Amino acid sequence: MTGCASRAGGHIAFARHIDGWTATGTRDDARWLAAPDPTPTPSGGGDFDWNKIKPDPSAVPKSDLFYTLVNAAMFLGVVAAVAGLVAGAIAFGVGPIFGAHIVSDRGKAMMWKAGLVAMIVGSATTIISFLLKQ
Repeated sequence: MTGCASRAGGHIAFARHIDGWTATGTRDDARWLAAPDPTPTPSGGGDFDWNKIKPDPSAVPKSDLFYTLVNAAMFLGVVAAVAGLVAGAIAFGVGPIFGAHIVSDRGKAMMWKAGLVAMIVGSATTIISFLLKQ
């Protein structure tokens, strides 16, 4: 019985702690919920000039590092596409020799996909420069 009484007392003490925290929190909330001071109206008027916004590579600091990273990523993409093309050609050629025609079909599909990826990665700079000039 004393165990139950102590548990009940523990809950009461905990509830009092919560009530005390809530009471102190509500007193501070009035300060945070007050309306802020009005902001001044913007001066100068007029609309935003969208003609002043354009891509400018010279505004990027250390842009040479960016170009080096992009060139490295494109090189790795082309190497991966060529490796996929070679692996697909090997699977396409070796599959019928061992009687695994599914391997031959997968190799042919791999060659098509790798060829498409190689064209996209290789022409990425041309596509991007075309889009930026429009």
